[in-house]
Amino acid sequence: MVSTIIDWLVNAISTLGYPGVAIAMFLESFFAPIPSEIILPFSGFVCARDGMNIYVTIIVASLAAYLGSLPFYFIGKWGKEGVDRFLRRFGKYMFIPASDLDKGYKAFDRYGNGIVFFGRLIPIVRTVISFPAGVAKMNFGIFSLYTLLGSLLWSSVLAFAGFLLGENWKIVEGYVNKYENVIYVVLGVVVVTYIVRGIYKLVKKN
Repeated sequence: MVSTIIDWLVNAISTLGYPGVAIAMFLESFFAPIPSEIILPFSGFVCARDGMNIYVTIIVASLAAYLGSLPFYFIGKWGKEGVDRFLRRFGKYMFIPASDLDKGYKAFDRYGNGIVFFGRLIPIVRTVISFPAGVAKMNFGIFSLYTLLGSLLWSSVLAFAGFLLGENWKIVEGYVNKYENVIYVVLGVVVVTYIVRGIYKLVKKN
């Protein structure tokens, strides 16, 4: 079933162009098995092959990913119990197990609002991070900004990779899975730096 959906989306991008990219990235935001690691490089490849504008493709993909993240953010506003009820009823249709949601909660608890940006670069976390953001009542404007920027960065890297690799666009997916831990390391360094700077300013002020 999942492979059929992915094949359908790939065909939609080939035949519909920008609307196909929008549909695929919107669904990717809340349907876990749809990997942007396939959708975006293929979109870049189609740009190189068929003359679609790579910059327009990236903008369309980023906006669609942002819009796709909003339902889970607002469901998160119901609180953890509300999210649990929603996933008990619909999670199986979106292939979102409780373990993935727990990963999102732990990441948000550990890194705070910044994980909404960095989470767009991490498989699995990308799909569920809107839930804990909503549960935490994260400011909607900040959530939107971080999600848009994270989506823009992710879309740019993968779409350009597909654009440059051409017929070899499929190799991108293999590399993406290897750098997930790097993102966590970078995020950890950013958080530690922020804390150290805060302590330094406090000590200097006193």
